[in-house]
Amino acid sequence: MIVKLALSLCTLALLGAPAFAQQDPLSPEDLLKKERGVFEMFCAHCHGKNMVNPGTSSFDLRKFPKDQKDRFVASVTNGRGDMPAWGDVLLPEEFDLLWHYVTTRAGKEPGPFESSHTQDAAAAKDVPDPSALLIAPGTLTACLAKNGGVMSSRRSKGGAGLDYEVAAALADRMDLTLAVEWFESEPEEESSPVREAYAMLAYGLCDIMPGFALYETSLSAFYKTRAALPRWDNKPDSMGMEFQVDLEPISVSDPYARMEMGVVYRTAEFEREITQIADMQGLRIGAEQGTLAGILTLRQGTNKMTAQVQTFNPGADFLWRMEQGEFDAALVTIGAYDFHKKQNPISTLVLDEYRHPIGFNLSVAMLKRNRDLLDWIDPVINEMVGDGTMAALAVKSKQTYSPPRQPWVQKYLTIQDIIMRR
Repeated sequence: MIVKLALSLCTLALLGAPAFAQQDPLSPEDLLKKERGVFEMFCAHCHGKNMVNPGTSSFDLRKFPKDQKDRFVASVTNGRGDMPAWGDVLLPEEFDLLWHYVTTRAGKEPGPFESSHTQDAAAAKDVPDPSALLIAPGTLTACLAKNGGVMSSRRSKGGAGLDYEVAAALADRMDLTLAVEWFESEPEEESSPVREAYAMLAYGLCDIMPGFALYETSLSAFYKTRAALPRWDNKPDSMGMEFQVDLEPISVSDPYARMEMGVVYRTAEFEREITQIADMQGLRIGAEQGTLAGILTLRQGTNKMTAQVQTFNPGADFLWRMEQGEFDAALVTIGAYDFHKKQNPISTLVLDEYRHPIGFNLSVAMLKRNRDLLDWIDPVINEMVGDGTMAALAVKSKQTYSPPRQPWVQKYLTIQDIIMRR
């Protein structure tokens, strides 16, 4: 607990401070940046980054009445409950910055007062400037997995993979700077990439999350629950594994790519015409246990074929086993094949042209309450898919590109789908 050495002097200075609007006006972007800096230094640990309540016992500042500044100042000055007293630390200007940040709900709503140039600028626009919709004005912040295989990976400068290239292209076409929050999924079995995506967006860690799989189940009522955050590069040490956030509804963009499964051969000598999985009969076939590709191999092959299938634990070792001659063919995700080839440029593995009809599209996820941002992103994505930019980005990332396919959202898979969709 901070010892109060000059509370009375601070309080007198606050009462005698000039009104916020009387100071030389900052640009909206600079003002918000300044406010956010003060908030993150003193308040974000308990009240959540960007004022998104982290789900602890702290008060949700988004609900603080906008007409009760005196109450706010008193609470900040003197402390309340477990909240420290900041009266001996904060400058008078910083009280006003915090109050404005709270009453504008982290810059997302009009405050009790606004400088005249801000009002004029807002009135002159029919469509919100994308910069005003972002966590950091002028910057598009994306959450990307540092261990995302061929889709995303961190480099010493920037990143790599289609998801990274999509985020960079979106920022470029929207005339924004790209910032990336690199995260790593937790290894625990109960961790869920979908729940982690919801959690990072709800916490305010990023504006967008590329690579969101368009499954019907991924768009269900996840937001009615709470979830833990994964590890990310700048995660505070004080934030333990038990820390959870209240999830919020999300929106997803139109898709920009499709993840599919195809047949991979050990070498070109094993290639044959494939129209369905059963056509692999006669080859030594491998399957990854517990994966969709493995289940389809065992369910859609002939009885003779499935009786001879060798099953292995899933993971990067699977294709290395094929490389070493343990089996000759397998149904795998194209992304796994691309990642293997990227790791092993002299690989002899060959990808067949056959694609299994079950797959899913990839989109960009963001909070539903940030609908205006989606209105900016969708046209950009559709343009990049239509003009071949997206395919070129995949080539740059050394990936096999498949364009999105209707239906955009994959429905819940049934046993009948697994047996009949060949």
